[in-house]
Amino acid sequence: SLLFFLYAAIWQSNGYEAEARVTVRGAQEFRGSTTDTSSIISRIAGGGAGAKTTIQDAYIVLNYVKSEAIILDLGGAKYLEKYFSPSAIDYFSRLSTGATIEELLKYWLKRVAASVDTVSGIVTIKVEAFQPADASRIAQDIVRLSENLINNITERSRKDAVQRAENEVSRAADKLAATRDKLTAFRDRSAIIDPAIRAKSVAEVIAKLTLDKVAIESSLATLEGSLRADSPSQRIQRTKLATIDQQIAELNKSLTDPNNDSALSAQIATYERLKLDEQFDELMYTISQSSYQRARQELERRQLYLVVVVPPATPEKATYPKVIASSLLLFAALFIFWSIGALIAASVADQMV
Repeated sequence: SLLFFLYAAIWQSNGYEAEARVTVRGAQEFRGSTTDTSSIISRIAGGGAGAKTTIQDAYIVLNYVKSEAIILDLGGAKYLEKYFSPSAIDYFSRLSTGATIEELLKYWLKRVAASVDTVSGIVTIKVEAFQPADASRIAQDIVRLSENLINNITERSRKDAVQRAENEVSRAADKLAATRDKLTAFRDRSAIIDPAIRAKSVAEVIAKLTLDKVAIESSLATLEGSLRADSPSQRIQRTKLATIDQQIAELNKSLTDPNNDSALSAQIATYERLKLDEQFDELMYTISQSSYQRARQELERRQLYLVVVVPPATPEKATYPKVIASSLLLFAALFIFWSIGALIAASVADQMV
């Protein structure tokens, strides 16, 4: 205890502590404020999905501060040796040069402490260094890298989600374009814009011809008793009737013919199927566009920000060594160990007597 007292009082380098407090918030938490009772109670109690998300995001920062990743992002051994390896620092406190990443992490965790308040989600970061400005600068670098981490996580999430939505829109657009190309090819091949309209016009022609046929048949029946069958007028009427019958037969054949793929009935079936595919693909394209817009809006609401609650300040007074307190604590610990050892030794001596 005396040796430690002399070391702490004379040789041990002064340590200064800088503190920073940060938290992670989503974009939706900055838009407006709710004053309803349930929301206030939820915020006070730390409950709700928003609070859970905040705590989880805060633990991301906590684990990053305590990981090898932040050491590498800071600059690795070169960065730590700059602040913790000068010869002015006492031998037992300084960082040895040429340390491995595992040794750097072990030393880093001695000088940097981080904790999370599970109620508020605030991450408290404490940095110990041997110069006041060094402690403040390291704390500022930690805050800066933590902010970069949150921004990178948000950016990767945004890019992945938006890229997936864009891919869906692109696939829907390509499928719609392919269906419309098939529809155009069908129209070019059949030389018909809409078979249904064509079928309607053919049906109207058939109906007109049928009326003409009925009129001619009525005329023939009326004049049958007064005119001979081979009279010029009767022959003309029968010729017209035959022509009309032939036209009606040809038009009916153009409407429906099981053995003719160019019949309007077959063309209507193909056309309706293509139109149905086009309508479905249009609907899917509209849905994918709406999903893309919703995804972008949702990502805007889920964007994360690192909020600095208490920025790191330059300490003015050394935090350690606490010469008297540490020496007394060490003395008490050593006395307890000595007492336990003495009791064990006395017990063994009594057994041997």
